Order: sequence, then C-alpha cells, then structure tokens
Amino acid sequence: MDSPRLPSGLVRPALAHVRPYQAGRPIDEVKRELGLESVVKLASNEGPFPPMPGAIAAIAASAAAQRSYPDAGAWELRDALGARHRLDPERIMVGNGVDSLIKQLCLTLLDAGDRLAMGWPSFPSWRQGALVQGAEVAAAPLRPDGAYDLDALLAAVTPRTKLVVVVSPNNPTGRAVGAGELVDFLDALPPHVLPALDEAYWEYLPEDGHDGVALARDGRPLVVLRTFSKVYGLAGLRVGWMAAPTELLAEVARVRNAFDVTGPSQAAAVATLAEADEHLPERLALNAGERARLIAGLTELGLAPRPFTTNFVLVELGEDRAEAAYRGLLSRGVIVRPMGAFGAPGALRVTVGWPEENDRLLTALAATLAEDAAPALAG
Repeated sequence: MDSPRLPSGLVRPALAHVRPYQAGRPIDEVKRELGLESVVKLASNEGPFPPMPGAIAAIAASAAAQRSYPDAGAWELRDALGARHRLDPERIMVGNGVDSLIKQLCLTLLDAGDRLAMGWPSFPSWRQGALVQGAEVAAAPLRPDGAYDLDALLAAVTPRTKLVVVVSPNNPTGRAVGAGELVDFLDALPPHVLPALDEAYWEYLPEDGHDGVALARDGRPLVVLRTFSKVYGLAGLRVGWMAAPTELLAEVARVRNAFDVTGPSQAAAVATLAEADEHLPERLALNAGERARLIAGLTELGLAPRPFTTNFVLVELGEDRAEAAYRGLLSRGVIVRPMGAFGAPGALRVTVGWPEENDRLLTALAATLAEDAAPALAG
C-alpha cells in the first residue's frame, strides 16, 4: 500500500529552500554496497584516537543509572568547563552536539525576513538553521586563502541582520582568521547584531590563535561554540557547548529539549576534561605530523592543497573530476567527503587519520587519478 499523502499546505513553505544535511557514508554501508572486506573512513573529521581512558570508564560506570533521566542542566559538566576556561558556569550551555546549539540559536533569534550573515563556502548547519526559520542568508566570499574575509562579512551586515557568524578555523577550507583582526571585526559590528564564533576546531589552532572564550570572559557580547567531537574522540556521544551572555541562554532555554545530552555523554565529557592535559599533546602532535605528510603526498600527486590548521585537508579538483575521484576512492575502500553541500562542489575534504589510513588514501588516490587520466591520454 502506498504511503498516504499529506494535506496541501501542511508543511511550512520555508522548508522548500532547505537542503537536508547529508552525513558521510558509514563504513558498513560501503562494505555492503561494494562488497569490500576493508574500508577506511576519512570523511567526517572525527579524531583517529578513541575516547580517553577515563571517558571509557565513565561511560561504563554510568550504564547502571540509565533508568533515570540525565541531569537536564548538565551541572557537573558546566562546572568542569567553567573551571577549565575560567568562565562562570551560568554562561555555559551544553547541547547534543554543536548542530543542536546552532538550531536552538536560530530558533531563538530569527524570524522570516531576518538575516544571518556568514562566509561561504562554510559549515552548512548555520545556513540551514536560518533557512528553516524563513530567514535570509547573506553569504560573504572568503579570502583567497580560504579564511573568512571579515571586511566582506562586515559589508554584508544590514539593519535586518541579527546574527553574524564566523567559522574559524573554517570548515571546509581549514583556515582561521587572526586573533587581532577578529577583535577589530567585533569592535566594528553595529550593536543590533549578535556575533557567533564557531570554534569547533579551536584545539588545532597555534598558541597565538584566537580564543573566543577568553573574549567572552572579558565581557564581549559574543556566542562561542565548541565541541567534544574532534580531538577529544567523543563524536558518537554528541556533546557540544557554547559560552554566551546569561540573558541569551535564558531565552534559548525556552526552545531547547528538556533532556538534551545523555548521562553517559555528560559523564564521558567530564572525565575527558580531567584527562585532557595528559592526552592532548600526543593527539595534536600526531595530527600535525600526519597532516604535513598528507599535504606532501597530495602535492606529489600534482594537487595543490593549502596549508591547514585543522584535522582535515581540502583538495580542489574541479566539479567533474572531484566526483570521479570520490567514486574512484570509494571503489577502493576509502571514504572521503564531497563538498557540494558546503558550497565547494569541486572539492573533496579528507580527514587526517592514522598513518596507515593516510597511506591507503594516497595510494588509492594515485590509482584513481591515473585511471581518470587514461581515457584522455588514449584520446
């Protein structure tokens, strides 16, 4: 029996302009579809390391308590975040990943006819969150190096702009704005605009990079978003957090889910913060070394990846060639991420993995590019 049709006009018209988020292909699905025994996933920017030992123990210890709802206020985690970042826990909100916090901000702030300004190509959840509300998105071009062009972004602000977003380091281009230029940009914004700084990859910045939480701590009316999904190894548990003025968090509380972050997720994040200083140096060192090796290998293949400060590399190929390379890599058991949804249809994003995973990527890409070139040479 066919599925019943919905009544005409039931769905909000604004959703017609929203493209659903397309997650990276899971390993098991690719194995099944292509009949492969071994597949590596370098598509979704998870860190290669597992959760920290204390986090694994905390997840196991929390299992027996799952008959009860989790702490809706995430008090222990907010206290731990506040202590680590010297910020009042009342100015911290925890969410089910950064994506949920983005949607809650858009739901709180944006109505039809309002505007969100951001750079593009960039992280599509901001664009999606605004469009769901019927708001408009003003997309400013990036700098040639792939970082946000803050002058262009400032020029995109109008009297109808409520929210202006800086994703830095930017996803998918991997470049960050400078700490000084970020402060100058914030100083230049008109008072009717709320700035949001998406620092999902903040841990990968050099020591002289920007620190949005420090700026918020100094009293700036700023929203800063960070995540446990990358270097901390908790992507599967979905823990994000944001620092913001308490007045704004009180308004966001009106729209957020009552029990947004599970008990095991909160316990794992608390334990992770307790061990972070012990384990982060090793994780960041491996990422930096393998990122450099990956960039060198891509360059040897005749590609031109830019220097990056994140746990991924963007490879520009051109739209037709990028699609062919994605399919060729997939057939060889390597999953990477096409960037059409991020505004870069001619590019692939490659997560920095373990050395053997990066070796496999480079070998598979060399074979794929050679295969793609063969018909042209034959012609």
